[in-house]
Parts: sequence; C-alpha cells; structure tokens
Amino acid sequence: MRIEAVKLEGEDQVVLPQLQVADVAQLVNSEVFTWIDISISKADTEQFKTLMIDDLDFHPKTVEDCLELTTHLQAKMDEEQEYKFISFLYFEGNPREQLVVRELNIYFSRTYVITVHSHDIENFSKLFRKPPRHIVEYRERAILFLHHIIDMLTDSYTGTLRQIQSYTDELEFEVFDAKRPRLRANPFSRRKDTTTDMKFILRSRQSLVMMRRTLSSESSLLNQIIREYNYDGAPESSEEIAIYFSDIRDHVLNYLEIIESEDRSLNHVMEVHSLITGYQTNEKLYILTIMSTLMLPLTLITGFWGMNFDNLWWNHTPNGIYMVALLMLAVTVSLIAFFRNRNWI
Repeated sequence: MRIEAVKLEGEDQVVLPQLQVADVAQLVNSEVFTWIDISISKADTEQFKTLMIDDLDFHPKTVEDCLELTTHLQAKMDEEQEYKFISFLYFEGNPREQLVVRELNIYFSRTYVITVHSHDIENFSKLFRKPPRHIVEYRERAILFLHHIIDMLTDSYTGTLRQIQSYTDELEFEVFDAKRPRLRANPFSRRKDTTTDMKFILRSRQSLVMMRRTLSSESSLLNQIIREYNYDGAPESSEEIAIYFSDIRDHVLNYLEIIESEDRSLNHVMEVHSLITGYQTNEKLYILTIMSTLMLPLTLITGFWGMNFDNLWWNHTPNGIYMVALLMLAVTVSLIAFFRNRNWI
C-alpha cells in the first residue's frame, strides 16, 4: 500500500511522498487541509481495512466498495455524518482497441480529501510533483480541491473523445471512398475494397456506450453535489459550490452530446459498410453465377459425348471432335448473346 499526502503548514504546502500508516489518522484529525492519496492492491486488504475502519472510523460498507475488484458502472455519493464518500469513474486505454473504466473512491470532509484507487493515475503523479499554487485556498474548503480533482479527470475525457471523433472521420472517409465504381472492376482482388474493419467499429460503439452510461451517472452525481452539499460552518455557500460544479456538469453534458453524435455517425458507417459488403458479395455471386451458367451446358455436352457407346453421333467420325467443339462454342456464344440481350451482363 502506497500512501502520499499534501498538507498545509501555515501558508506553505508540504508534500509527503512516503507516508506511514500510523501518521494518516493524525493528519486527518489535524484540522488543516490535507490531501491523502492511497494506492492499494489485493494484498493490502487487511491493512487497508484496519486503517480505514479502526483508525479513521469510516463506514465498513464504503471500505468494501474501495476493495471491490469489479468497477461500479455508476458514479455515486454516500453521505455520513462527518464525511461524504464518492465513487467516481474515469477512462483508460485506446477507444479503438479497448477502453477500460477505472474507479476512484474519494472521502472528503471540510478539511481533508482522501483518494483511494487500485491503478496509477497519471494526473495524480503530476499533482504531487507540482501541487497547485493556490492550494492554500483550500484551507477548510476541501470541497474546492474535490472540484479540482473531478475537473482534472473529466478534462481527460476530451482526449478520449477526440480519438473517437478522429477514428469516426477516418472510417467515414474510407467507407464512402469505397463506394466508387472500382468495386466492380475486380471483385476477386485480394486487396480489401472496404478498408474498415467491423471489429473496430463495434469496439468504438462499445466504448461510446460505456462512456454514455458512465457520464450519465456522473451528471447525476454532480447534480446531487450541487443540490445537497452543506456543511455547518463551511466558508463557502451552496451558491458558490453550485457555480463550481455546474461548470463540470455542463462539460459532462456537452460530452454526452458529442457521444450521441458520434454514435449516430458510427451507426451510419455500419449501415454503409454493410451495404458495401453486401454489394461486393453480390458482385462475386453475380460473376460466379454467370460462369456456372455458361459451364453447365458445356458439362452436359462433354458428359454426353464422353459415354462409351458405339452408336453416338460423330463418335467414329474423324472430324467429330471439331463438331463437338463447334457445338460447345455455339452454345456458349448463344448464352452470352441471350444474357446481353436481357441486360444481365
């Protein structure tokens, strides 16, 4: 279990990169603003339970939520008398390969913020290397630091959405480019006429569905914070909190609109991709059908004159082979002329 902290000492901020378990409770009860970040693994279960339940007196249910290996699909907030507990979700990975939802659990009160996670968060490492200069403003205003963390995580969604938008634009270009008449020129070419891969399209749509579900729950969570935040004696007013968190909520709602737009675009790409794939398949079947139709009467002719009977016409005639070949040619030409007359080829 790795524990790091940032605390205020007067007007200065002190970074504690390797905090001991025994010092955590003292920091939490010190009545000065403290941010404690705890990174846990499966092997730390008992030590973490002892710290959170016995030393810090947090509710066992919230501790169990932190230790669950499966990520919740919904962001949520639980309220206790002395603190609030938030499960917030964020994303990792490439949306065109595999987007993963991670969970960040947060305890916060008037003077402290405790973050708990089982995977490294790159932005947190940056925060510890270079804490915000205005961290002194968080004295007895831990809710504002909570806003800073949530805002930092939601800002990271922009990069994920840009990747999806870029990939969707790339798919649209490739799919519509593949609709040109060149498809008919060589249906048996080994080169992919449509370079898009349905597997990647489905993965992108899966990423969008995952993001939509996650962001919808986060929008509800932010509304709950705006609506219900209240601490007796807190220096910030409910109106001030509403201004801070409404900004994040508006960003989340904007992300949801982008997701809806990209989902419609991907759905359209899938439809066009299916049409083009069907068109290519029909082209191949079309040529195979013509070839089979031309070969069937030829097979009948060669099969008939290939029988070992002495009384077959032209069987013992010196020019018999030429007569049969001429018949086969005449049948083939007649069929081609018939197909062209019907505009089938």
